[in-house]
Amino acid sequence: MRRLMLLIAWGTLLAGAASKEDLLQADRDFYQAVAARGVDGWVDWFAEDGKMFPAGRDVVEGKKAIRELMEARFAQPGFSLRWSPLGAELAGSGDFGYTYGKSESRFVAKDGKPMMTEGRYITVWKKGKDGAWKVTADIGSSTPPKPAN
Repeated sequence: MRRLMLLIAWGTLLAGAASKEDLLQADRDFYQAVAARGVDGWVDWFAEDGKMFPAGRDVVEGKKAIRELMEARFAQPGFSLRWSPLGAELAGSGDFGYTYGKSESRFVAKDGKPMMTEGRYITVWKKGKDGAWKVTADIGSSTPPKPAN
């Protein structure tokens, strides 16, 4: 009996580790979708009732509102958004968790100068019935814009 319990515990640990890696991979796939498809890639990864928490603004909720917010950002001349996850945490249920990491945004200011911001983010994820991870909440912070190198 003890051996069976050890095997179950070991299997649970392995499944949790694989699920945590799956969550990190979802974050990397999210980035690739945005790099390839811009705002469409961004919005597609959000749950229907997903939320964003932009600095100095009210919570933005739902895909339509998220699209409106992000279209303005992606429309900026020279805009790019890059990020990479540094880690993830996963609920014991395996269907809810978050990733966190570093981000960088670049754009061209009104005076024509290339600018950038650096930031940190937390993205909250939920696994759907279809097994796909979706963003339920996204929050980030960034430095004030500075000249890009």
